[in-house]
Amino acid sequence: MDTSIKKVNSPEEEELELKRAELANISELLAGKELELTTLRNSVLHFERRYLKEVGIKYVELDEINAQIAEKIARQNPQDTVFQEESENARETANSTAKEFHSHEIPKEEFSRDFKPSEEIKKLYRQIAIKIHPDKSVNESDREYRTKLMAEVNDAYANGDIERLRQILHEWESSPESVIGEGIAVDLVRMIRSISQIKGRLKTIEREVEIIKETEIYGMMMQVQEAEKEGSDLLKELSAKIDSDIKLAKERLKGLS
Repeated sequence: MDTSIKKVNSPEEEELELKRAELANISELLAGKELELTTLRNSVLHFERRYLKEVGIKYVELDEINAQIAEKIARQNPQDTVFQEESENARETANSTAKEFHSHEIPKEEFSRDFKPSEEIKKLYRQIAIKIHPDKSVNESDREYRTKLMAEVNDAYANGDIERLRQILHEWESSPESVIGEGIAVDLVRMIRSISQIKGRLKTIEREVEIIKETEIYGMMMQVQEAEKEGSDLLKELSAKIDSDIKLAKERLKGLS
């Protein structure tokens, strides 16, 4: 005869188990979405750097030559207000192009053609995000700590520093912050709040992804990637076109001397 007594969970304990499972599932979803956003953001950033290196710098040169042409024509026709206005506009455009280029300029040693994270580093990022994401914090000081740590994770991921990511994960798993305790009621409240925070973050990520995908540089990146699948290099073609325009502009400037 079986005289063992089967433990019956209280309603609170059953609810806590349900919330714990929900939190685990939504945390994994969040980690994936954070990975998607961070990968997208870095892919666009690397493409923008590639664009500036291959194309943007040539627009700076072309606009500068066109400004010099307009200024020379204006000096040759000091009474013509149309030429004076065109000269001012051309100089303003050249200055704006140069300013925009230099605001994004990076050292050559920091440049890489594309952002292509390995599956290993993506998997590690997800593991870390599930554990330390700020939306799983239990209080404000915990959130601040997790936010700072997550920023380090994002930087390491952007730089492809898998060893730093491993170090961050090891330090977290060895830290007091990773230990969860206390009673059922408090844990239940904590779970509910964490789930709510994560749902809010998921909505924010969705908006941020949409904003990035609406940018001009993202659209250009997509066009370049589609062309590459067909064996074409749109940036190389555009660069060649600008080189031709620069050559013609230089000839015109020389002819005005």
